Amino acid sequence: MSIGKEIEGILSGYGNISLKEVQKASLMRRKDSKFLFSYSCLPDILSMVEKDYRVLDIDGIRSHPYHTHYYDTTDLEMYFMHHRGMANRHKVRFRRYGTSDIHFLEVKKKNAKGITQKNRVRTNSMDASILSTEEEFLVSYSPYKPDEMVPLLENSFNRITLVRQDQTERITLDYGLQFFSMQSDINLSLHGVSIAEIKYENHLSGSPFNAALRRSHITPKRFSKYAIGMALLNPDLKQNRFKAKVRKVHQINNHFMETIKLT
Repeated sequence: MSIGKEIEGILSGYGNISLKEVQKASLMRRKDSKFLFSYSCLPDILSMVEKDYRVLDIDGIRSHPYHTHYYDTTDLEMYFMHHRGMANRHKVRFRRYGTSDIHFLEVKKKNAKGITQKNRVRTNSMDASILSTEEEFLVSYSPYKPDEMVPLLENSFNRITLVRQDQTERITLDYGLQFFSMQSDINLSLHGVSIAEIKYENHLSGSPFNAALRRSHITPKRFSKYAIGMALLNPDLKQNRFKAKVRKVHQINNHFMETIKLT
């Protein structure tokens, strides 16, 4: 049985939660912890927490495609702020959720206390330019203006969303990652890599999902799809502080792909 089919079977045993209910637990202002691990570990982890979480179900579908365009300034200010580990840094992106034609322009800000604040506005498309109608939103929630921004990185993946029974915690599980440079047309597929993110309001201790990860010897690791995606696709870009993560990504993916070949 393929890993995808195995995951599908495990998710069928979960209680479901609607998109409307998930939005109530969206935690737009939250703390988060990220974890990087092999896609092959995902079935076991999901099996461990079946009774503790419900899974987002939209029309019978429990794994949903996401598509993102990341923007930065022409001198990559947001990338380098992340590379230097600076507080009060931003990310700007267009994102399409699921198979619908729903798009958002989103601004994420992480402050010195590690709290992430996400704001977003509904848009009509993911065009290469930020429209004048979106300028007020961008200026309100970031220090940037549309004429400073350029699209740099395209990213797609599949996502499973879990919500704890009391709705105090939300988990996203991303896999099937693909990156595409919107400047050089270079692309990269990472089918062996999974990223989990636990979004919570107060404390991570007591999280059943975090406990399941610990039992699988998976520890927290800061990970930005934008920053690491840029580093992966642009090896000449300054990335000293990302080198260990870039090596880890390649290690996980290469090991998975070799395992697939052997089976």
